[in-house]
Amino acid sequence: MTARPTRAEVRNPVLSLPAAERLRTLDPDSRSALRAVLIDLQMDARQRAETSWRRHKAPMAAYWKAVSVYAGHLARALSGPAHRRPSRGQCPADPRVALTRGGSGPIREKREGEGDLPASR
Repeated sequence: MTARPTRAEVRNPVLSLPAAERLRTLDPDSRSALRAVLIDLQMDARQRAETSWRRHKAPMAAYWKAVSVYAGHLARALSGPAHRRPSRGQCPADPRVALTRGGSGPIREKREGEGDLPASR
C-alpha cells in the first residue's frame, strides 16, 4: 500500500484555491462564526448522506457526502495550520494505541501487542 500524501494542498484541495488565503485574513470572530456554520453543514450533510444511502438513493448519498467533505475542507482552511488533526489511526493521547475496525464492526482501540499472533516454535 502506498503512503498518503502529507502536503496540505493535496489533502485539502481548498487550500490550493487563490481565494483560500483571503479566508485567513478574516477577523477571528468572523472566521469562528463561519467555521461553526460549516461544521454544522458538514454534520447535517453527513447525516443526510447516511439516510440517503440507507434508502437506496445512491446519487443523493454521493451528493451529500461531497457537500460534507467540502464543508469540512473549508472549515479546516478557516482554522489555519495550527489546528491539525492527528494522523489517521493514531490516538492523540497515546501513540501506541491504534484505531482498528474488526470486519464491518465498530471502530475500537487496539493496544500495542494486543491480538498479535504468538511466535511459532
